Amino acid sequence: MVKIRLQRTGKRNDPRYRVVVTESRTPRDGKVIEILGYLNPKREGEWKIDLERYDYWISQGAQPTDRVRALVKLARKRTQTTA
Repeated sequence: MVKIRLQRTGKRNDPRYRVVVTESRTPRDGKVIEILGYLNPKREGEWKIDLERYDYWISQGAQPTDRVRALVKLARKRTQTTA
């Protein structure tokens, strides 16, 4: 099964995350099919998700994690208010 989840990058005590599409059995830092965006939790508002590619992968049967689903919900709300 294909999952859309966060992959931790950055340094110790300075986490950053990528929103990635990966096979569910691979480890957290394992092989990635596609990178959809990024997130820096220490800086408010520093994140981006490619919603078109997200929708494509959802249509292909990928399952997002709860955290990614919440980020996408915020991203859609943010694009509606700026548009």
